Amino acid sequence: MNRIILIASMALLMVATSCKEKEKKQIELLTKENQALRNESHAKDSTINGFFEMLNEIESNLAQIKVKENVISKNTANSTELNKDTREQINEDIKVINDLMSKNKRTIQYLNSKLKESGLKVAEFEKMLAQTNQTIQERDAEISVLKDKLTQMDFSVAILNAQVDTLKTEKTQLTETVSKQVETINTAYYAFGTKKELELNKIIDKTGGFLGLGKTSKLKNDFNISYFTKVDISTLSTIPLSGKKVKVITVHPTDSYKLITNQEGVTEKIEITDATKFWSASKYLVLIVE
Repeated sequence: MNRIILIASMALLMVATSCKEKEKKQIELLTKENQALRNESHAKDSTINGFFEMLNEIESNLAQIKVKENVISKNTANSTELNKDTREQINEDIKVINDLMSKNKRTIQYLNSKLKESGLKVAEFEKMLAQTNQTIQERDAEISVLKDKLTQMDFSVAILNAQVDTLKTEKTQLTETVSKQVETINTAYYAFGTKKELELNKIIDKTGGFLGLGKTSKLKNDFNISYFTKVDISTLSTIPLSGKKVKVITVHPTDSYKLITNQEGVTEKIEITDATKFWSASKYLVLIVE
């Protein structure tokens, strides 16, 4: 009888321990997914803040343009012959106006395209963007009237419509900067192998954890970046694998990918179903394949 009681007690203890392990794993999984969602929310907030900063810059430019418009209108109010210095100053002010208006139009175009790409729906920002675009069009019409008046006062049409040479350079630099930013945003890395292989190549530690993912986003000095494969996440949808057991070490929301297995139970690939969500927490993917 004592033996039966002992066996039953051991069985209950094993069940309790198993339940605690399952509960612990569930808590860990929920914690990881919660952090991933927090990171995604932070990324969206940063994007929106960047958009508002650009709108503020446009408004500042429009204010400068209005000031210069008023100065030009004041200097030409009497339609009398202007002295050389005044004419040169008007020409310089017009160049600055052209410069700022071109910059505003490029920024508006960039904001419209990026807002569309991001898929964000922010009513307040969309309303402000529409209002700013309307203001630019109105200011454009005012400048056109002002230029017509200056043309009647024998100002050179070529000079009135000219833009400073730095605009071309600035546009090229902006294009290069945007391209680099897009490339950085779309760049990610993945690595897979057996636990032993990943340990030997300093990808994971002895406990199976991914090195370099901690309180900071910087990788440790002994992190072996050369072991990873660089990819473009905008085009990557699947990564071929081959293993009976596949474990994702890095943090990625579980509803953003699938491990595809064949009839023999061998995992053939990982399929990324939601790239934005999948890479939101980490731009590094590490898998143990046995």
